[in-house]
Amino acid sequence: MNEFVILVLHALAGGTLVVAFALVSEIVRPKAFAGLFAAAPSVAIASLTITVITTGAVAAREASIGMAAGAIGMAACCAVAASVLPRLKALRGSVVAMVSWVVVALGLYWVVFIGGR
Repeated sequence: MNEFVILVLHALAGGTLVVAFALVSEIVRPKAFAGLFAAAPSVAIASLTITVITTGAVAAREASIGMAAGAIGMAACCAVAASVLPRLKALRGSVVAMVSWVVVALGLYWVVFIGGR
């Protein structure tokens, strides 16, 4: 399948699911949970669906493992940010938190994809 067509399919599927998840987030109470239904889950679902259709389940499996590593890195970033921002202020604390995200995500990527082979 043409790469441009695949890109268009990703955009259409992602956009459609973003709208659907946004509608769910409007219904959810309390609004603190609305972030759970933000763009990332819908784009991930759309991307994995298109990947399965165009390149197969093996490629989608690897993409989903990468997404999980990124999500764990994001959780580490949030935990680090919550603890360092009060002490280091916004700029330095954000840099430290983002570095922790990269270290955790790349570390998990290495463990799963490189170190295990």
